[in-house]
Amino acid sequence: MRIGVIGNLTIDIVNGNRKPGGGAYYSGLVLSKFAKVTIYTKIGPEYPKEWIENIESFTKVVPFEGSSTTTFELLYSGDRREIKVVSKGDKFTYEELETVSEKEVIINPVANEIKPKNVYMFERPFLDIQGFVRQLDRVVTLKRIEGKFLENAFVVHASKEEYSMIKNPGTPEILAITDGSKEGVVITKGEKIKFIPKQIDVKDPTGAGDCFLALLAYSARRYNLQKAIEFTLDETAKFLKLGLEKYLEEQ
Repeated sequence: MRIGVIGNLTIDIVNGNRKPGGGAYYSGLVLSKFAKVTIYTKIGPEYPKEWIENIESFTKVVPFEGSSTTTFELLYSGDRREIKVVSKGDKFTYEELETVSEKEVIINPVANEIKPKNVYMFERPFLDIQGFVRQLDRVVTLKRIEGKFLENAFVVHASKEEYSMIKNPGTPEILAITDGSKEGVVITKGEKIKFIPKQIDVKDPTGAGDCFLALLAYSARRYNLQKAIEFTLDETAKFLKLGLEKYLEEQ
């Protein structure tokens, strides 16, 4: 399977330490265990070259040049997370998105870098809502948006809070709504399946939603819906328990 992942790589500052992040980072690297992945991203000159080299040991990276890199400072308190905006990255142009060659595509923005109308450029993509509903001021908050564009997606993932910001949502083939460690639901035209994530004691859950989307995108094309959800939950739990680096090393 070849799959393209579209979204800005970010610089995340956690407890004063700089680390790579972004939905495309977590989705792309997790999916690299199961598929051949290309990450399409827009980054500035300050993005560390050694980070790109490390990512490219797992996936191909197509970096479009931007004026700056999306940079966040992440502050955690229990299940709650505050995201401070250090710098905003640039949006993808139509011409840049036209270069995506994969038929299977995950669209996972973090900071409005992809416009809702651009979703229609791709045939039944997999989609995460987070980067469409974010409002970037001093801190990241959520804004209400029109959601008709969701109708073009095969799989859509959103947190419960994010999905509440969608007005007039279109109906994708599969809609997955998660609520942290609480009960979530997957909805299709034919069935509605509730699930409870495996309970993992983890200090930093960053990337869990991106991992969930990538694994569901992969498994939904291969298994029936119940098996796809079980696979997604099992692998997401491994990711949270091991951390990204050890998860990628696991055979």
